[in-house]
Amino acid sequence: MFILNNKYQKLIRLLNLDKPLVIFDMETTGKGISVDKIIKIAYIKIYADSKIKKDVFFLDPEVKINPEAIAVHGIRNREVIGRPTFKERSQEIWETFYGCYYGGFNILNFDLPILRREFARIGMDFDYDPNQIIDSKELFHYMEPRTISMAYSYYCGKERKEARDVAAQVEISADILLKQMEKYAVARNADFLQRVHQLKNDNDNDSSSKFYWVNGEPYFAFSKYINRPVSEIVKKDPPFLNWIIEADFGEDTKNIIKQALVEEKKKKESGLVDGFIDKINKK
Repeated sequence: MFILNNKYQKLIRLLNLDKPLVIFDMETTGKGISVDKIIKIAYIKIYADSKIKKDVFFLDPEVKINPEAIAVHGIRNREVIGRPTFKERSQEIWETFYGCYYGGFNILNFDLPILRREFARIGMDFDYDPNQIIDSKELFHYMEPRTISMAYSYYCGKERKEARDVAAQVEISADILLKQMEKYAVARNADFLQRVHQLKNDNDNDSSSKFYWVNGEPYFAFSKYINRPVSEIVKKDPPFLNWIIEADFGEDTKNIIKQALVEEKKKKESGLVDGFIDKINKK
C-alpha cells in the first residue's frame, strides 16, 4: 500500500468514494464469455482513504490459448503454463475485487462477466450490480453523440463555425463523404454499403454482423483478417476458423464458416477426381 498521486486523489474527490474503486483489465484465452478463461489480470485498487494497491499477474488457464487471442495480446501458452490457477488465487482475487466499485474500458460486457464466470466454476458467487460499475466505454458512447460537427472535425480536421444552415450542411456532408471514401476502400463496395445501412431488425444471413458480402462472397468484418474473404482464410488459416466454430460466437457466424469449409472440401475432392481422371486418360 502507498499514498495516491494527485490523479487518483482527484478521482476519489470527484466520485466521492464510499468504498474502494478497482480499475482493471484482463487478457483471456479468447472472446467467449462462457468458455474462455483469464490468463492475466492488472488492477489498481483505490481506497477512499487515499491508499492504493496495484498488481499484475498471470494465471494458468489449464486450456490452450486460442490463436486469434494470441494475435491480439501476444501471450503464448508457454508464458502461462505452471503459473497459479484462478482457483489457487481465488481467495486473494475475491478479497481484492468483491464489494467494490469497478472501473475500466468495456468491463460491463466483457471483463466482469468473465470474472464472474471464473468464480462460478469454483462455486463462488461473484455478484455485482450496475450501481457498482463505471465503464469508460459506455460513458464515452453515451456522452459523445455522433454529430455532423464531430464527424467534420474527425475526418476533415476542421471545426464548423457557421450557424446551422442547410446549404452549409450539405457542403460539410460532401466533404465528410469524400474523406470517408478516401479512408475506407471497402466503403466503395455496394454490397458493403448495403450491409452497413440495413436496419437492426432486418433478417440477415449473419445476425452477428461478423461478415459482409462482396459479389456474393463473405468477407470478415472483424479480427486480424478484417476485409479479407473467408475463402482465402479457409486455405491460409483453418485453425482460426475452427476456433470460431468452437468459441462463443452465434450460430449464424459459425454456419457461414462451416459452409466455407464444406465448399473448400468439395473443391479439393473435385480436384483429386479430376487429377485421377487425367492420369487415366494419359494412360
